[in-house]
Amino acid sequence: MITNNFDRRLNRIQWQPSAVPTPEIVDGILNVRPMPDLRGAALTLFGAILGILIGVGLKGMVIPDTTWGPNSGLIGAIVGTLSLAGLGLSVPLAALGAYWHKRRPRLLQFSSMNLLMIVVILLS
Repeated sequence: MITNNFDRRLNRIQWQPSAVPTPEIVDGILNVRPMPDLRGAALTLFGAILGILIGVGLKGMVIPDTTWGPNSGLIGAIVGTLSLAGLGLSVPLAALGAYWHKRRPRLLQFSSMNLLMIVVILLS
């Protein structure tokens, strides 16, 4: 019974054991290219830019000639507070991103790039 059904199916599709794929089928398979996944690229870029801003703010807090450096008044207090708050949030966010890396992979992309840029700016 099973053999008869299988033979009928082969006869319907006119399959031959020595048949080769047609050029149209080969071209159709080779021309299909998967689109690159760029969904995380914007979030990674945003994390890098935010990390650079936080790092420049932190580095500028100790340089006397900057606008927000030591003894700069209200601007220095605002930029310094925002930079310190950014650093204070970036470290736990990176730890949370590493902990939730399977559930929220984009959080890991954002937070790791953010923390990396802060460290690079501070070490330069």
